Amino acid sequence: MNLAENYIKIKEFISEYYWIAGIPFLIWGLILVVEEKQDIKQNGTETFGMVYGSKSIYKQYSKRNYKYEFYYNGKKYTGTSTAYNSENVENGNFYKVEFSDKNPEHSQMNFDLEYVREIKTNENGKVDTTYVPKDQKLRNKMKERLEKFKIELDTIKN
Repeated sequence: MNLAENYIKIKEFISEYYWIAGIPFLIWGLILVVEEKQDIKQNGTETFGMVYGSKSIYKQYSKRNYKYEFYYNGKKYTGTSTAYNSENVENGNFYKVEFSDKNPEHSQMNFDLEYVREIKTNENGKVDTTYVPKDQKLRNKMKERLEKFKIELDTIKN
């Protein structure tokens, strides 16, 4: 057997059984995902995060990978989660993030409900940040406008 024949045999062997080499990587990836979800479930804490980027997973009308950031104990963490295009997720939107308090790198964003960040300063100068569901914020704005309109109507009548 010469070198060319050996090369051909090795090439045929690899082309026939190359997929077997991928199985350990697939199993390893699956184990990492399961461990991360288990860690979040056991040591879960919630906070709010902001979407700052997205990328299509397969095609234009498919799911998208959304990049987000959140803060925990003064440190910034980032992560990615998937959602469908139809969920109207845009850069700058806020959503709840569930993460492991033991390892905040293990996190996932929940796209069910969008939140609006409200930053207020109290009379002592302390800054307080709260997150309100977007639909509730819109309802509150409408109530305020209606009350203002009522007051204006009352002053016109008198």
